[in-house]
Amino acid sequence: MKILGIDTSTKICSLGLIEEEDILIEYTLNNIQKKHSSILMPAIKDIFEKVNLKLQNIDGIAVSLGPGSFTGLRIGLGVAKGLSYAGSLPLLGIPTLDALALSLKGMPCLICPILDAKKDEIYNAVFRGENNIEKVMDYKCEDINSLLVRLSPLREKIIFIGEGLIRYQEIIKERIGQDALFIEPQLVFPRGTNVAFLGLEKLKMGKEDNISTLSPLYLRKSEAEIAWEKKCK
Repeated sequence: MKILGIDTSTKICSLGLIEEEDILIEYTLNNIQKKHSSILMPAIKDIFEKVNLKLQNIDGIAVSLGPGSFTGLRIGLGVAKGLSYAGSLPLLGIPTLDALALSLKGMPCLICPILDAKKDEIYNAVFRGENNIEKVMDYKCEDINSLLVRLSPLREKIIFIGEGLIRYQEIIKERIGQDALFIEPQLVFPRGTNVAFLGLEKLKMGKEDNISTLSPLYLRKSEAEIAWEKKCK
């Protein structure tokens, strides 16, 4: 089965087209100069042209649900829903932190992906990944100190991954010490191929999402919602 994976949860737009265990093609594009809305569809078109395939030749659309950039998630999910509808293809929603953790599958320690949530907060979760990626601490949006307080009783090696390391790696190292391991900078962003692989697992289990009801995993309210609530009060 062939699955297209889409991740727009961070400033990086990452796409991956897989066939079973093989990566057919992978794109990683930085949106510093152009927004996800302007690069996503041309990139998807280019991917299909490069491997000489069409939308009707694949078996599903997997998309990162977040947490992450509110705007990026809406764009990615909107495009995924459009492709799913146009091709009558299964839609497969994948949490961003799960996709990040998949990069470390097989590691004999805890895995903690962290993404910068702004406002001095991070999105995080904790997984075990020796065999399959299994969540042992649920998705949270909190400050780094709150996360470290929750991790300190575990007394296990923990490997951290994600763009949150750019800001918080030194704090983690200071508080956790030798039990903290860190992934290399080039692997800190979510990958569309990981989203696709998790989508393939989901599809093989006979699961898919409803195109009408699937929504992003935000974990907290948007700036617009907060401003509206303050105005109403």
